[in-house]
Amino acid sequence: MVNPSSEDVEKFHRWSRTYERSLGQFFFFGPVHRAVLNLVEAHLGGRMPESVLDVGCGTGRLLRRAAVRWPTARLVGVDPAEGMIKLAQELTPSATFLVGKGEAVPLPDSSVDVAFSTVSFHHWHDQAAGLREIARVLRPHGLFCLADGVLPSIAAGIIAHRRIHTHREMAALFVDAGLDIASQTRIMAGGVLATVGAKS
Repeated sequence: MVNPSSEDVEKFHRWSRTYERSLGQFFFFGPVHRAVLNLVEAHLGGRMPESVLDVGCGTGRLLRRAAVRWPTARLVGVDPAEGMIKLAQELTPSATFLVGKGEAVPLPDSSVDVAFSTVSFHHWHDQAAGLREIARVLRPHGLFCLADGVLPSIAAGIIAHRRIHTHREMAALFVDAGLDIASQTRIMAGGVLATVGAKS
């Protein structure tokens, strides 16, 4: 989540107590995490990132998977729900977890090689501002992979939408934030769009 409503933050704070045991972790989030890690690994072309950021990190599951692939990388997770961050720190003490919002990621400029956000973009209060903030913390040639639900293009003119986007709308948001589109891939039987952007 990035700058969600206080109700959203409280909901995820309460959910932190059972989050790790939910079936969604095994049947949905787990496959999404594997898919986005595979995509970024392919774009890295054998390069090892020095630092990996997960915005809306929850309990840090994606970062634990990233640590297996890139064991020397510095891992950082940001989430506004204190319960999620507390559990993430307990489960992955070698990583850094920060309570924070995506519009104000508590990291210096150009300090991250790879950033992720998985299935939280629809919660972001100001999506454009959040993407600009991701671009700020990425190093030159850094990668950002965002995976979230996708709206079919045929429905875009029929359904009123602000939080879920078509692949073209998502690409435009990335470009407006200063990120070049490296790839867009539908995963989870086409229901989730993974967009990889690169900072010039």
